[in-house]
Parts: sequence; C-alpha cells; structure tokens
Amino acid sequence: VTRTWTFTDSCNNTSSVSQTITVSDTTAPVAPAAPADLTVECIDDVPAPIDLTATDNCAGDIVATPVDSTDNS
Repeated sequence: VTRTWTFTDSCNNTSSVSQTITVSDTTAPVAPAAPADLTVECIDDVPAPIDLTATDNCAGDIVATPVDSTDNS
C-alpha cells in the first residue's frame, strides 16, 4: 500500500510525501483438531465427510471441505 499526502498552498503549489506499507502475512491458519481416526468393517460404513473451520489472524474463519483418497489394499 502506498499512502500519499499532498499539500497545496494558496498559490496552488504542491508538495507531497508518501508512506509505503508492506503487508506480509507469515502466520499460518490455526487448524482445528481432526475428527478421531476410525476403523469400520465396510466402505459403506465410512461416515459422510464434514467441513472443518480454521481461524486466521488476517482472514478470520476459513472453511475447508475434505477430499477423500482411498487405499484399496
């Protein structure tokens, strides 16, 4: 962000100064605890996925939808 102040006198002479503001978000979102691991008998017993919400110091709440991957072994 560049913030500029311009000063104009009664004769329309101007001068200005600027400030540079650098935004550097280096803090990762804080993820919630994952649901507990489960062991089920059949693939049909796997519960439906649920969204989880993390918090971020700049963005506030961030909702993530899970993506399943299956190991067919």
